Amino acid sequence: MRKLLLIFVLLPAAVSAEDAASELEMFSVPEVVTQAASTAGAAEERKSLGFSGEIVSVLEDVVYSSSAGNPFNSYIVGNLMLDARLKNGVKAFANMESAYYSKTRETSSVLREAFLDFNVSRRVYFRTGKQVLQWGRCYLWNPTDLINIEKKPFVRKIGYRDGAYGVKFHMPFGTDYNIYGFLDTGSAAEGRDLGGALKFELLTGKTEMAFSGWAKRNRLPVFGYDLSSRLGDVDIAGEVSAARRDNTRFIRNDGGVLRVYRKKDDWVAKAAVNFSRGFRLGNFNDRLTVATEFFYNQTGYVKSPFRDKAAYGFSGPLALLGAGTKAQFLLGNGLYEPNYLSRYYGAVFTSVSRFIITDMTLNLNYVRNLNDHSGVLSTGVTYKNLSDFSAGCLASAFLGPAKSEYTFSGAKLMVQLTAGVSF
Repeated sequence: MRKLLLIFVLLPAAVSAEDAASELEMFSVPEVVTQAASTAGAAEERKSLGFSGEIVSVLEDVVYSSSAGNPFNSYIVGNLMLDARLKNGVKAFANMESAYYSKTRETSSVLREAFLDFNVSRRVYFRTGKQVLQWGRCYLWNPTDLINIEKKPFVRKIGYRDGAYGVKFHMPFGTDYNIYGFLDTGSAAEGRDLGGALKFELLTGKTEMAFSGWAKRNRLPVFGYDLSSRLGDVDIAGEVSAARRDNTRFIRNDGGVLRVYRKKDDWVAKAAVNFSRGFRLGNFNDRLTVATEFFYNQTGYVKSPFRDKAAYGFSGPLALLGAGTKAQFLLGNGLYEPNYLSRYYGAVFTSVSRFIITDMTLNLNYVRNLNDHSGVLSTGVTYKNLSDFSAGCLASAFLGPAKSEYTFSGAKLMVQLTAGVSF
């Protein structure tokens, strides 16, 4: 089946949500918030109210596929961001996202983020509300992040990630030590259902490292360690998590009936490591950047459930369906998380700025499931000028054996064109 795909994206340029959020984000880097002087400048005491946003119009389709059903997608996504700066370091931010889908003529709206920042004597900094947190150092895989609702996608999402609801705090001790914490109240029906995470971060020479922990009712605690450093011209980032039992839900064959369970392996470990470097091209430093990342998921599937064509009985909510394959049971129970299904993964990310013209960037990325040998090769160009106009073209090829993680849908090649404006 062959189809054409056009995508038009309108993106804001002045102050995007990501720019505003990263500026306020406590967990990004320790330099963001340190113990400030007791007297604030006059400009800091001024009240301000700013609006920014973006509109993204998307047309996307599968150009080539081995299956018959490949719906054409046409939709538009808009984000409106509010950034209020008050006195004494009090700030508020909100990101409202709306989307219109032309096929169904339906409109959906969701509040992606809405939070308030304040501090106590500029020694302890708080953020309360719905927020996306910077937790973990690697680019795609973050085994230490059990807070955020949405994991990072391999292909850039149109729109923004949904925030987790709770209270975050940051206690800086100069620039060498930081304590971070997050109290997760989003899904708590009563006080004992609260979840939380705590992190102690320190700087030793050129290496920044952190020890963290996460806990929640009916879940075993998860302990984490992460670091970022530099060896010569290579930037290194890594993180590892460990728990007495994996809190992830899996499927198993129990006498011909599929059931959901949690594995009881002792001290389950997950780890990710990233190596990145910038290269000089022409007259510009770091014009070419290359990063490679690896992920180890100890309890991941060694044999892909998507390849099992046998019919099994279903248990739980899907029992009314009678029987089906492991893939149907996995997807029907919402147990599939892209890039986290199997035990071993690898990815490469490359970027060339000033590609052909000054305002254009070329990207070439590849992610691979090292267990079932399937992967996604994504390449495209993006253009953004000083007039807040942007455009792009993205092509994603799904490679590997059929009925694997990245090929089970039957899609072989998807193309996406974008054009946008930001305000």
